[in-house]
Amino acid sequence: MISEDEPKRLADQKSWRATTLPLGIGAVALLAGVLLMLVPVRTADAAARDFATAQVCAPGLPPRVEAQCRSSVPATLERYWTSGGLSRTEHIEVVRGDGKRQRVDLEQDFHRTVPAGGEAVRLVSWRGEVRYVTYGPGYAHTAFTEANPYFAYAVPFGWGALLLVLGPLLIWIGSWQRWLSHRSRRADPWQVGVPTVTLILLAVGVLGLPTVGDVRIEEALTVSGAGAGLAVLVIGAVWLYQRVRGESDTIEVAPRRDGRVHVIDAQVLGDNTFLGPKPYLVVAPGVLAFTTDPTGSYGRTPLPSGLVLERVRPVFASDPGAKDLYVGRSPRPYLVAQCRDGEREVLIAVQRKNMRWLVGALPQGDPAAAADRA
Repeated sequence: MISEDEPKRLADQKSWRATTLPLGIGAVALLAGVLLMLVPVRTADAAARDFATAQVCAPGLPPRVEAQCRSSVPATLERYWTSGGLSRTEHIEVVRGDGKRQRVDLEQDFHRTVPAGGEAVRLVSWRGEVRYVTYGPGYAHTAFTEANPYFAYAVPFGWGALLLVLGPLLIWIGSWQRWLSHRSRRADPWQVGVPTVTLILLAVGVLGLPTVGDVRIEEALTVSGAGAGLAVLVIGAVWLYQRVRGESDTIEVAPRRDGRVHVIDAQVLGDNTFLGPKPYLVVAPGVLAFTTDPTGSYGRTPLPSGLVLERVRPVFASDPGAKDLYVGRSPRPYLVAQCRDGEREVLIAVQRKNMRWLVGALPQGDPAAAADRA
């Protein structure tokens, strides 16, 4: 037996998951993103600047001083090989001038000329690590190692940028659900959907920046800033368009009829006792029925003969079963055919692309009356 406090407990739990949880996670993500940009990214940027200005070491310097300049030793390439698949890693094994063998892992570069075995190379070190290898005639070719200081920023920058995008997005979603959701009855309002899609695309683009060519931190910051500005413009343009157009709950759908049989995914929201749980709608000349058969050939239950279409609208959060529309179904957007059978309201959810066939099969009612009742 369900207690009287159970509905309130479930509502509080839903409210916590929809508001407090994204607000908390978003705040933590935003803070972590800022810390990544302020500490490891700035540290990597400072190291890259120091490396760019480091001079060639003079002979006879003590080890501590020599670590801050660029030192080099001659070596002979023994062998070259790669490991991994798409994200391959290149390796070389060399014999240094002092006779010691050393393995060096190179930064991935598909356009690099491959050094030949037995070729003379030079290992250039800075702060105790081999940073790049020169080879070829006059050591004209340069191959950076995985300790390339110019791209040490890539991993913390990628994660920091991702968190700096997702953090504000989660905070906005939580804030919308808590304080602003009363502004729209839609189950999937543009105020949530548009920022989510735009900012996720921005995050994916920024995350992949360090892996595209020789993008250094200054270029990554410039491109990221331009991307953030573009995202703000897109969201602002959608907001302005909605303000000018007005956010109407009635959607114009042109009816289509072609004399063929169409079997489409559909669901009656709310009371479907007159149909039963039948997930397919058959639309054909003289036929408008629900069925459990994906081919629509048998088990048809006709819709009521007095059913009329009042209007097509978005799915409302208050529609019975609205949250179940996408469970085990296609992620494509749904629209609702708001119909009436005498005094009974019938809501039929259909994918946007298929709504035209249902509109073409139903007699039209009074959309103004439907809007007044809403």
